[in-house]
Amino acid sequence: MMSGRTIHARVLRLISASFITAIVATMSWAPVSAQEEKSPMDEEALTILKGMSDYLGGSETISFRATTFFDVVLESGIKIKAGRASRVLLKRPKDLYIEAEGDDGSATTIWFDGSKVTLWRRDANQVMSLDFEGTTDAMLDQVIEEYDAQLPLADLFYSNINKTLGEDIVSAEYVGLRMVDGVPCHQLSFESLGADWQIWIEADSTPLPRRFVIDFVADDNKPQFMAQMNAWSIGGDIEDFNFTAAFPESVEEVEFNLKP
Repeated sequence: MMSGRTIHARVLRLISASFITAIVATMSWAPVSAQEEKSPMDEEALTILKGMSDYLGGSETISFRATTFFDVVLESGIKIKAGRASRVLLKRPKDLYIEAEGDDGSATTIWFDGSKVTLWRRDANQVMSLDFEGTTDAMLDQVIEEYDAQLPLADLFYSNINKTLGEDIVSAEYVGLRMVDGVPCHQLSFESLGADWQIWIEADSTPLPRRFVIDFVADDNKPQFMAQMNAWSIGGDIEDFNFTAAFPESVEEVEFNLKP
């Protein structure tokens, strides 16, 4: 998907450098009229995306729940959907808590308190940590780029979501009003370098993302990521939440590694 920090970083790992070079070269040398024909930029879609970014980015505390599905390609070549339920709490500029359970029995809790990232794999009773002083934005950049972390929803954690999602957009389209969990939402469709994505944003004074779909079209298997988000809370409801890691003394400490 979209940014050099997150989805675009994953796209770069999915397709070769030569292919990226070919895409960039084609875009650079194509006549302007041809680019406009193939890559329309719908200002309404871009405006709605920016409105969501400003709303979430301007909120000090955010919490929500998400149900996600992503494609896994088995050795046999069969593509299956794997599911995960997550709870996210974010307090800007430097506190983050994520709790996730997969349909395969995996269970993970992640804390960031402005000085350390701690990941507890509850199903294996293993914990790993990484010292990092800075903001949540900077921490996500490092974890994604240096540890090859697969965090599609992380695009929504940044303080400037519009920049994160919008850096590599080559086309944008407003699809129309659609219902998500009984809530009227603007459906927006975008093309980016290496991936296509859609987002459904509430069509009212609280422009919250309700659904998020990424198609990694540059990958031979064309995997898809889907997320449905609800239970949003914006404001001061999590002011007293403790973002310091807490886990049993019996846990095994292992080297920081985000591979499954």
